[in-house]
Amino acid sequence: MKTERRMSKQQGKYELLKEETNLRRKHTYIQGCLLVVLCGMSSVTVYTIWTMIYRQNLIIPPTLIDVSTHWHKRIVEYEGALRESLAREDAALAAKHGAALSAGVGRSFEGRTEPGGAHEQPEQQRTQDSKLPDHRRMKELDNERIFPSRFGNYIFSKEAAGGQQPTPKIVCYYTTPALHPDQRSGLLGRVRGAALRHTLLPERIDPHLCTHLNIGIIAIVNRTLFIDDDVRESLIRTRLLRRANPDLRILLWVGGGSVGGFSDMVVDHASRKLFIQSLKATLEQYRLDGVDLDWEFPDSCCKRRMHFSQLLHEIRREYQREHRTYILSVAVAPQETIAYMGYDVGEINNYADYVNLMTYDFHFYSSALPQTGLNAPLYRRAGERSLLGTLNINASVQYWLSAGLDKSKLILGLPTYGHSFTLVNPFNARIGAPASNYGRVGTLGFASYSEVCWFRRHNIYVHQVYDVDSCSPYLYASSEWISYDDERSLECKANYIKAQGLGGAMLFSLNTDDFGSYCADNALYREGPSSQAPPEASFPLLRKVRSVLVGPAHPSDASPQQSSSTTSTPTASPSSAAPPKAATAVAGVR
Repeated sequence: MKTERRMSKQQGKYELLKEETNLRRKHTYIQGCLLVVLCGMSSVTVYTIWTMIYRQNLIIPPTLIDVSTHWHKRIVEYEGALRESLAREDAALAAKHGAALSAGVGRSFEGRTEPGGAHEQPEQQRTQDSKLPDHRRMKELDNERIFPSRFGNYIFSKEAAGGQQPTPKIVCYYTTPALHPDQRSGLLGRVRGAALRHTLLPERIDPHLCTHLNIGIIAIVNRTLFIDDDVRESLIRTRLLRRANPDLRILLWVGGGSVGGFSDMVVDHASRKLFIQSLKATLEQYRLDGVDLDWEFPDSCCKRRMHFSQLLHEIRREYQREHRTYILSVAVAPQETIAYMGYDVGEINNYADYVNLMTYDFHFYSSALPQTGLNAPLYRRAGERSLLGTLNINASVQYWLSAGLDKSKLILGLPTYGHSFTLVNPFNARIGAPASNYGRVGTLGFASYSEVCWFRRHNIYVHQVYDVDSCSPYLYASSEWISYDDERSLECKANYIKAQGLGGAMLFSLNTDDFGSYCADNALYREGPSSQAPPEASFPLLRKVRSVLVGPAHPSDASPQQSSSTTSTPTASPSSAAPPKAATAVAGVR
């Protein structure tokens, strides 16, 4: 009995101890769960407060340039043209899988169409064209070619006459500013220093950096050129640059994404004749060297492709008839599906002295594709297929060359500005990350190089990334994401031009390069022009491209500049100065 009582007591103690242990474990588990929840809530609270404070405290640069309305309209029209190209690819793919799928693709695309977009076709002829199968439309475009002109490929150059290799062209676009009345009259002393510093006046352009200077944009009204007061004053002032550099060629920049009247002018011979007479009078009045026709973004409607070729033919014929050596250049869209439907490359090659390929704005914020992307990638990135795989410089160059454009006539477009985005999630800042809107830097997503430098210097925790595969940098801070080009990336792309044997580089534009030496000046955006930065610090992007293709414009440019940029700019890195690598990468494309 005693033994049984003793065992029962021990059993009771064991059970009590077991219950106490289980209770302690349960309390420990609950405490751990509460601690995890508390840490999670604390992290979320800290992140929310930090995000709110950091987003509000991002230092956004003052608006350095007032982006012209035509820039934004150009983007809208380009987006419409890309959508139309995507629709054609969808239709072609659907045709392979049957008529039922084709009807479904057509309905799905109609749901994506925006009223008033650049891709809409309100005319009766446009509606009839859209009903044609895609292969029939392309066949008709091939039949629209006009009779080849005996005046084709007429280029007067001292190098060609002497059998020498022509010097690469450096084509610069200059958007005429809205001049203050005091600026228009030359009384610059009355203008506030900051306002003057933020405006690129013609006399501030270095005449030795560019070989060709395109001034505009010139609108077409009633089939004739419309020269307003600001453009007229800029044309008069720009002519003075020839005193310092007699070899500088100054051209009239006509057309553009938002200039009305251009597509209407080309439709009949009488309108084109009136335009050519107006063009001749303007070139003679202002003693200009030629015209640059910015034809964007055309479509296959109403035989505009053929009409534009006829315009080039008639301009060239008029030049020859009067024994003029005026330059005739063309600015064209780079993307393959747009170019095939809108340009007759063979005819353009016959009549134009050279072609400015606008290889930029490949990615920008759009409601159709709300994600980050590089403005001017040199090559496609891994994973990019179909249409996205063609949105890069190399794919565009290879298409235009394969379509019949001479290498010596292809002038590769390089941007001096970037595109800003607003990230949906600040922790997801990769290329292709979801974006909710334009960025706060710049205007309507356009950010000049000076504004990028300003933002980079005045904010902490700015992450800068250089994508070696595409020769393109980007940066991000909090929810702000900016794709841009700097001296390192443009050096890489200039080496690509040399490796491919192209005709030169086109920079768009002088207005968005660092003409005020903001990137080289520690006291950015202060009143009055900078007195610390040397003249050689202005236009750093243009100077870098020229130094690679032609050589330094001034002896002082040959020395390495201790510049402004917070990122390193190596001059002989494998990613930026290795033409053989670029040539090897190109060889496998086509």
